[in-house]
This record gives sequence, C-alpha cells and structure tokens, in this order.
Amino acid sequence: MGAKEFFTAIDMLDTYNEIMRVSEGEAKKCEVRLSTRELGRYRSYIYREKLLRREIEELTRSRLRAEKIIKERGELAGSVVAGEYRRGRARMIDLWLELSRVLMKRRELERLCEKIPDRFIKKVVVHRYFEGENSRLHTWAQTACEMGLPMTGVQLRKTVVRALEFGEM
Repeated sequence: MGAKEFFTAIDMLDTYNEIMRVSEGEAKKCEVRLSTRELGRYRSYIYREKLLRREIEELTRSRLRAEKIIKERGELAGSVVAGEYRRGRARMIDLWLELSRVLMKRRELERLCEKIPDRFIKKVVVHRYFEGENSRLHTWAQTACEMGLPMTGVQLRKTVVRALEFGEM
C-alpha cells in the first residue's frame, strides 16, 4: 500500500495533498528562469543605448541649428529643409521610445541577475555578462580561467545553464 492509498484509507487525502504541495514547493528551488542567450544580449543593449543617445544628440543639434535659423530669418530656407525639420520631431519621439525600451530590457536583466540566489552562479554571471561592458563576451573557458575555477569551460557552462534555466541552484 502506497502513501496515497494509506491516506485515502484513513480519510486524510487532504493531508496527503498538502504534504505533496509542500514537497513540490521545496523542489522548485528558484523562481528565476534565465537563459544565457538573454544574458548575452546585455552588451548589445548597452551598445544600442550608446548609439541611440548619440543619434538623439545629433538630431537635437540639427534641430537647434534650424531653430536658430528660423529666429534669425523668420523662416526655413527651402522646402526640403522645412519638411525635414517637421519630420524631426516625430523621429525624436521614436528615438526616445526606442531608448526607453532598450533601457527597460537592460534594467530587467540586471534585476533578474540580482534575484539569482546561488552566490557562485551569480558571481559567474556577473563576471561573464555584466563586467567589462565595452569588451567582447569571453568564452566559457576564458571565464573559468579568469575566475580561477578548477573546471573546464564546458563544465562551467553546463553548471550555469542548468542552474539558470532549470532552477537547480
């Protein structure tokens, strides 16, 4: 007779279900589910943010020059320039919207990284993905070597991927 049949026999099926629900909750050790592919996009978000900020600055400079000309002359010279000036406002709005999306995705990855409960996995993730934002992403073997870990790159990758994607921390 199994545990379920035993508890059913003594009319304590609710107790059995409660025990099983608690056991399932303990098996689910971590609610953070990340993929290394998502984390790998962090640097592209940083790069995209820099490009968007640069583009916003250039557009702002050109609009300020156009507004200065408008103040001096009273109108924009040429219909092409005037049309471009009018479309610049919509372009500026689109750039700010795109920048806010990129910043939101970047902050979301940083927030998820902070929620990783295992200190070892968190340390590896921060070192590999979040430090050295301006350099290329290192291989797993380079990451293991830089951190002085007694593992190969393949072992480190398997450990981190298992912990992040399956919550085995």
